[in-house]
Amino acid sequence: MEPRVSFVVPCYNYGHFAAQALDSLLDQTVQDIEIIAIDDASTDGTGNVLARYQADSRVHVIRHERNQGHIATYNEGLALARGRYVGLLSADDFCLRPDALAQQIAIFEAHPSVGLVYTAFALVEQGQIVRQVVPWPDDCVRAGLDEFRSLMWGNYVHHSGTLLRREVQMELGPYDPRLPHPGDWDMWLRAAARHDVGYLAQPSYAYRVHRQNMHHQGIPPWEAAAQNLLTIERAFAALPDDAPAAIRGARRAVHQHALLQTAWFDLDNGRRARTWQGLGYALQRQPALALGGEFWRFVPRLLLMTSVGQGWYRRTMAGLDRLRGRGLVRAGGQAT
Repeated sequence: MEPRVSFVVPCYNYGHFAAQALDSLLDQTVQDIEIIAIDDASTDGTGNVLARYQADSRVHVIRHERNQGHIATYNEGLALARGRYVGLLSADDFCLRPDALAQQIAIFEAHPSVGLVYTAFALVEQGQIVRQVVPWPDDCVRAGLDEFRSLMWGNYVHHSGTLLRREVQMELGPYDPRLPHPGDWDMWLRAAARHDVGYLAQPSYAYRVHRQNMHHQGIPPWEAAAQNLLTIERAFAALPDDAPAAIRGARRAVHQHALLQTAWFDLDNGRRARTWQGLGYALQRQPALALGGEFWRFVPRLLLMTSVGQGWYRRTMAGLDRLRGRGLVRAGGQAT
C-alpha cells in the first residue's frame, strides 16, 4: 500500500542532528509515512546514525559514495517518493508538533484544489526557539494567484515541512540545478501560479540556525541576485493566460526587487562589503534601478550602516519602526 506522505531527508555531515529530524517524523500521529533518508557522502557519523533506523520499514536509507550536492539529492529522493503528499525535511531541522502532518493533510483532503500546504515555523538556535516566523495570523486557504501576488516579493515559505500533492510535484518537475539558492522559492511560485495554497499559522517545523547550514554559508551576492532574477522569470512564465493584469503589471518592479533582495538581507545582517557588492551587481545588471523608489530607500540605509556600523544602524532603524508604528513617521521617513 502506498504511504500517505513521503519525506525526503537529505543529510550531509548532520549526524549530530539527524536523529531528532527522523524521530520527529516517525513520532507523527500520521503513521503511514515514508522517509527517504539520503546520506550525501558525509564524513562524520551520519552513516552510523541512519543505520539505526534501517530496521523500521518506513525508513529507506541511501548512501552516496561521492557528494552530489543538495539539488541532486532532493531530486533523487523525490523521484523515489510514493506518497500522495511529498516534502523535504533537512536533517538539521525537525517537526515541532506531533500532529503537523495530520493538520496539513486535513487541508489537502478538505480542499481538492489545494496543491501546496505550508506552515509558520520557528528559528531554533542552540536548542532554544529564538523567533517564530508567522507570515499570516490565521489558518487559511488562499487562491493560488493571491499567494503568488505576495510570494513574488520574497520567499516566506519554509522549505522543511512544506508539502505538495505528488501530482503537483510531478507537474512542476525536479528542482532546477541552476537555482541551488532559491530552488524552493521557484517551486512555491510555480505551484501557486496554478493551484490554491493552504497555510497553518501554528509553527509546526523548526529551522535550526547554525554555522554549517546554507543560511550561514551563503553564496556570492551577484550569484544570489542572478538566481533570484531567474526564479522570477520562471514564475511569470508559469502564470496562466488569464492571470490578473495587476500581477503582470508588477513584473518590472518585482524584477528590480529580486535584484536587491540579497543586498537587503546582507544590509540587515551588517555585511557591508557584500551589500555594496550586491548593489553594484544590481546596477550593472539593470542601470534603470537607480531611477526607482526602492533604490533610494535602500541607499540611505546602506550609507547609514556603513558610517555607524551594524549596532547603531539596527538601533536607529528599530527606533524608526517604533515611530512608524505609533503614526509619528510617514513611510518616507518624515515626521508628521
